[in-house]
Amino acid sequence: MMIALYEKLASGHLQKISERPWDEKLIQALDAANYVLVGGKEYEMIEGRLNLDSNVFELLLVTVGAEGGGNRE
Repeated sequence: MMIALYEKLASGHLQKISERPWDEKLIQALDAANYVLVGGKEYEMIEGRLNLDSNVFELLLVTVGAEGGGNRE
């Protein structure tokens, strides 16, 4: 299954940071993980959405330490 990672910015906009295939074991690990590392940055997973139209599992992330929900960049 394809996983798309979206970063929620301070402005409220979403920025796609990655899209990659994940296997069953990685998807199952989502139950135990609250944080992910992507490109050397740590993100907190806020919520997920299964997009059946695109056959993609979408994860909403915020940068760790970003107050107010979103990256200040």
